[in-house]
Amino acid sequence: MKLIIPLAAFIFFLSISCRGTATDSQAAEKVKNGVYYWKTVFNLDSTDLAFMQQHNIGRIYLRMFDVVENRSYPDKPEKTIPNATVRISDPQYQLLQDSLSDVEFIPTVYITLEAMKAVKDEEGVLASNIVKRIRNMCQYNKLPNVGELQLDCDWTQSTEQSFFRLCDSVRYFIAQENLPWQLSSTIRLHQLSGKNPPVDKGVLMVYNTGDYFDQDTRNSIIDPAEVEPYISRLSDYTIPLDVAYPTYSWQLLFSDREFAGLTQGINLADTSMFSRNNNLYAVKETFTHNDRYIYRGDIIKAEDSDIKDILATKKMIEQHLKSHTHSNILYHLDFKNLSKYSSDEIDAILAN
Repeated sequence: MKLIIPLAAFIFFLSISCRGTATDSQAAEKVKNGVYYWKTVFNLDSTDLAFMQQHNIGRIYLRMFDVVENRSYPDKPEKTIPNATVRISDPQYQLLQDSLSDVEFIPTVYITLEAMKAVKDEEGVLASNIVKRIRNMCQYNKLPNVGELQLDCDWTQSTEQSFFRLCDSVRYFIAQENLPWQLSSTIRLHQLSGKNPPVDKGVLMVYNTGDYFDQDTRNSIIDPAEVEPYISRLSDYTIPLDVAYPTYSWQLLFSDREFAGLTQGINLADTSMFSRNNNLYAVKETFTHNDRYIYRGDIIKAEDSDIKDILATKKMIEQHLKSHTHSNILYHLDFKNLSKYSSDEIDAILAN
């Protein structure tokens, strides 16, 4: 079933998309340090709360669920389904009302590229499902201070039109439900060269900037040299942008120089199992990790978000955004990774 938005309503929302952006004074009131929370269970401990307080974190982008192509239920008419829905643990409910009562929560929905292709011409159905599901989750979990919904999708030229229709439809259903939400979307570097989506604001995602399929890429998480060719377009981008920087690390597995997947938590310091060449670790003996075979001769590449690369990239971006007030965001709230940085380094990333 296709869900058609009335033409008058569509034109109304199109006109909203074309209105001028907020003034700097209005934007300045909304500048807040932010973090993404990208786990399937929302469970902040005292260390997380202390970190947020120390660095004046006033905004949490909470991933609520993914939208994936429906391959699991062939008997159902839906072309997409929600997946990996976040669960808020019981002790967190009171925390939301007490310690986090002043924090803004931005429910975020990640939409896979496969799902975006599958939903072509039925974007209105997906939009309605997203808005209703997020509304219900926010009410059930009593999320405080929700004034924005974010769509996260790495859309391409072939899916751009479909994603933009989805954005228009989401805005329509937000209004239909009388929800006091703005709509934002993530913006990848390569998307800066195209049209801006019909949303109120965006977050520029400055991570995964290189080709992680290539074993020879210097650092696929963040590399100023990879970012620089894109950011000249920032000055002319027509919607307000905040900026997200990476604070995570990962391990990339290669077999015969072919990318074989992501790994995590392997003790690469074990010299009986690995021989090291810079950040490349050659496997000496076949072993299993998380029910997966990793074979002798495979290469594990360790990458992290180096503070020098982050700050060099940030300096370039600030030069192009110097006339635009914006917030800076950490991706993501994981103290194991965040503890690798000094307090001054975290403040330097977040500083305006």
